[in-house]
Amino acid sequence: MDTQKHIEELLKSHKLKKTSARIEMLKIFMNYNHALSAREVISYMKIAHDRVTIYRTLSSFEKHGILHKASEDSNGIRYALCSHECPEEVHTDEHVHLICEKCSHTYCLEDIKIPKIDVLEKFIAQKISYTINGICNSCLAN
Repeated sequence: MDTQKHIEELLKSHKLKKTSARIEMLKIFMNYNHALSAREVISYMKIAHDRVTIYRTLSSFEKHGILHKASEDSNGIRYALCSHECPEEVHTDEHVHLICEKCSHTYCLEDIKIPKIDVLEKFIAQKISYTINGICNSCLAN
C-alpha cells in the first residue's frame, strides 16, 4: 500500500479529518525509524504551519493512538508512531525504548516487552516506561 493511501486510511480509522498538517506530519514520521521531537518535525515540514498547529496535531495523534511519547529529555518529548495494534485512545506501547548515546535518537524496540513488575498495594501504575541507553546500529557501523 502506498504511503498516501495508508495515511488516509489511518486518519479515517481514527475519525480525524485529512488536513495538510496531519498528512505531512504522518509522512515525516513514516520516513524515520526513530522518534522525533516537535522541533525536528517543524524543521522537516515543507509547508509552513504555525507552532500551535504542530503541537495540537501531535497532541491529537497521541490522544487517538497514532503516536506515543517515546522519550523525554532536555530537548523535549520525542514521539514515535504507535504499532498497528495500538487501539484508539488506549496506548499499548509498553515496549522498550533505546536512546543512542551518540546520535541521541530514540528507537522503539517493539519486540522487547517491558517485564512485569509488581507494584505495592498502595500504588496504581498509570504509565510504565522502560528505557535503555546505548549505541544504535547506525552509530556502531560508523
